[in-house]
Amino acid sequence: MIINDFLFRDDLINKLYSPNRSLVIIGNTKDPLITNTEFIRFEEKKEKYSWVHPDEIYFVTSADHYVKTLIKCDNNLKWMSRHSTIKDMLAILPAKNFMRLNKFYLLNLNYFSHIDESEKLLYFINGFSIAIPHRISPFLRHLLKSTHT
Repeated sequence: MIINDFLFRDDLINKLYSPNRSLVIIGNTKDPLITNTEFIRFEEKKEKYSWVHPDEIYFVTSADHYVKTLIKCDNNLKWMSRHSTIKDMLAILPAKNFMRLNKFYLLNLNYFSHIDESEKLLYFINGFSIAIPHRISPFLRHLLKSTHT
């Protein structure tokens, strides 16, 4: 996870650790071209929360009223959860990076490598793969092949 030094200002401590906050926007005082950085709260373990930048999210899958999210933490990938829906996540994630594959999955196109249709596996650029048992339309599979492989 990327932690920037401007996060540790005293006026932000209450915002970051408040149980009522799910999205925090922090002004970036170091780079005038970047006006803010958004962090999204996920639960790593029971009552242990992590604040994640959208660029660290690889993949999102729905699980009833929660979403399970594959997140880059240092050099590892971890699954974390959040009380949300795919539709809610799509609204707060950058549209240019994320694609909805079906009603169950969101994919960060920056990390996508390819789909193995016979094995129903989705591969990322680091070689990591996950099972995708739910159908992805032929149109989207073709679009992913033609533009991102």
